[in-house]
Amino acid sequence: MTRRSRQVSGRTFVRSAAVLVPVTALVVLTGCGSNDDEPSSSGEVTYQTVPVIPPEDGITVGSEDQEIGEIPEKVYTNEIDPIGPNELLAVAGGFGKLELGVNVIDPVTGVAGSRIVVGPGIWDPVIHGFVGEQSSDPAVLAAEVWRPRGSRGAADFTVTTYSGNLIEPDEVLLPDYARVHSRPGSNAVTSDGRYFVTWDDGLYGIRVVDLEAKEESGSLQVIGCGPFTWMVGHELYSVCEDTGELLHVGIDDSGVPSETARSAVLPDDFVSNRKAAWAADADSALLVGANGDVYVFDFSDGLPESEIAPIGNAGRDGGRFAENTISADGTRIAIEYTDSVVHPHSARAGDVVRIELFDAEGLATVASLDLEALGLTSIDSTTFSVDGKTLYVLGSGPEQDGESGQKIVGIAAEDGAQVSSADVSGNVDDLGTLLTPQVIE
Repeated sequence: MTRRSRQVSGRTFVRSAAVLVPVTALVVLTGCGSNDDEPSSSGEVTYQTVPVIPPEDGITVGSEDQEIGEIPEKVYTNEIDPIGPNELLAVAGGFGKLELGVNVIDPVTGVAGSRIVVGPGIWDPVIHGFVGEQSSDPAVLAAEVWRPRGSRGAADFTVTTYSGNLIEPDEVLLPDYARVHSRPGSNAVTSDGRYFVTWDDGLYGIRVVDLEAKEESGSLQVIGCGPFTWMVGHELYSVCEDTGELLHVGIDDSGVPSETARSAVLPDDFVSNRKAAWAADADSALLVGANGDVYVFDFSDGLPESEIAPIGNAGRDGGRFAENTISADGTRIAIEYTDSVVHPHSARAGDVVRIELFDAEGLATVASLDLEALGLTSIDSTTFSVDGKTLYVLGSGPEQDGESGQKIVGIAAEDGAQVSSADVSGNVDDLGTLLTPQVIE
């Protein structure tokens, strides 16, 4: 008999008969007092530095078989591979977890590689991935909430950047009053990787974290606007629904935000929504209003001055629009539809059963992708590739022997033709959400 072992995010797992058993004690807590045998009077702890120790001869970490023997006492660690321009992030499904697994996945082969464990957001996970060239480059940033006593005790609010061996991330501890708004589109990392910018539910306004200095650099209360952070360089754009305005906030060289201008260009019947998307290469934002009106805002030349009209309406017979996304080049929009006419934010919204791929000019349909066309029995998540040329759909494949494994399907953004389909493998948890990593300039 053979035993298969592998390393995932700085943890070594031993697999026998498809069972994963974690080998514990990667990090050791030690007191900060002058006497290591006595606890520190301040109650502080330090984390033992964990060096990168690649496996020696005869020790297998990966996909090769290893003869059964004693589990080595030495903890072997390694560094993750940087996220490639052809890869995506896949966040483990489920709400209310104390930790979330984030896999780097090859969407063409379906193989999930590096696994990064992060803390949850206040509501939705706040996770940003980055395309890198070497292991030390930032791989994942997460705005996290760590609750040592659940809802009864104090919480730590952090902005953490993971890279390298994942055991010693760069962490910024936010003030106790910080409340990062966690809906998609309400927080962003600037294109140069310098600042994490978020709407804050406690402020209510904009909070900026300097990732280089590892501290909050400034904040700005803006009542009645937000919560979107559409970033062009260090310039932030958002909406003010009640007044029908688009908002411009500049972030100076010290990381301090200040309101620059507003432009009353939205129609009288404008309705916002909880979530929004961003086309990074086109400096354009996608907003599908709660009434179905679809807006594409172009911020490439700054704040628009002419009245903006929707490019169309996402309402369709036989289903309700749900999640949506736009390609990085701003040419294609994908909108999910449920099998119920009930609003998607309702608990009875039904299941996602169809994706419409639209042209971003006038919302003309490029392809209608239902479950049968995708070869799936359910749809979990949708996102575009980094270059925007491929739309990837994560879902469940056909049932076999009473079980249904996850699949990821690639669709050409240009014409809606299927270009790939693969079973998801190598993951520890079921995957729930696909995320497109960001390219740092």
